[in-house]
Amino acid sequence: MDHHIELKNVGHYFDTPHGRISLFDRLSLSFAGGTTHAIIGPSGVGKSSLLSLAAGLEPPRLGEIIFTCDGGQISTVKLRQRSGFVFQQFHLMQELDALGNIALPLRLNGNKQAYDIAGEWLKKINLEDRAHHKPTQLSGGEQQRVAIARAFVTNPAFIFADEPTGNLDEATSANVADLMFDFAEETGSALIIVTHSPALAERADNCFALSEAHLEKIK
Repeated sequence: MDHHIELKNVGHYFDTPHGRISLFDRLSLSFAGGTTHAIIGPSGVGKSSLLSLAAGLEPPRLGEIIFTCDGGQISTVKLRQRSGFVFQQFHLMQELDALGNIALPLRLNGNKQAYDIAGEWLKKINLEDRAHHKPTQLSGGEQQRVAIARAFVTNPAFIFADEPTGNLDEATSANVADLMFDFAEETGSALIIVTHSPALAERADNCFALSEAHLEKIK
């Protein structure tokens, strides 16, 4: 897939009343379509910030990030339109049922087959019988499966996942991981995961370890 994100000498920091907090400096790496990537490391080193920069949600303080899709450079706005997101806290719309949550990105894009397509994705995650259940009526694992279907339903170029198994038990985590990696292979999306889970990181094609201001490719 001719989609990739390239970070060139990227640095990021926060200014606080007590001084500047530097997360990392001069990091260079790339994420290519059709491949899976994991970012691991201890808490507080900036893994989620690095993911946020790669997703175009905020600009880097230093360096540049180039987003390419279908062979051409694209803006951060266009990148977000071609991306799906999975979070630790699920972030489902509480007033919508499972089907409505999955259909939402399609509806926002004006797709008239939104609910039909969402129904197909409900089958893929084995939750057809939960179609009209609200998030509060679903288990954590079921909510995350809905969130994953919602992320992939638009056939995105990139999927960004921040601790997607952080709130789940081991067996449920394995099920959720299977779905993410299977869907990434099926759709050709670049899957970029921040995780504390060695088991999840091991499944990625590439793995980067972020420590104090340093990034090392370990796989």
